[in-house]
Amino acid sequence: MIQDLSSIGGELGPWREVSERPGKEPFAKEAEYKVNDLFWGKFHLRNTGELYVLVISKIPFNWKERVKELHLNGEVVDAAGGIMWIATDEKHVESDLRTIKEYLVKIKDSSKK
Repeated sequence: MIQDLSSIGGELGPWREVSERPGKEPFAKEAEYKVNDLFWGKFHLRNTGELYVLVISKIPFNWKERVKELHLNGEVVDAAGGIMWIATDEKHVESDLRTIKEYLVKIKDSSKK
């Protein structure tokens, strides 16, 4: 389970169990995270082992138009506005987040010019 994001300038909150509805058995664990002042979101790790990552950009733009520019190990499941869901695995999640961070830094720097 992901425990540390400090290598990419990130912070990770505590993991907690989540259910589809109150009173139901937990089907996943979630933890919120943030990376610098660029993006934040949550990790959603299902009991079956599937890992989804919610990415919410603090820079206003539409992910959907730029998904093809990202070279992630994981797969973009959904993207709209500044929100994107990625299906990935624990082995590649840090490199995927690093790629997203580098991409957002480029966007931020180009908007300053």
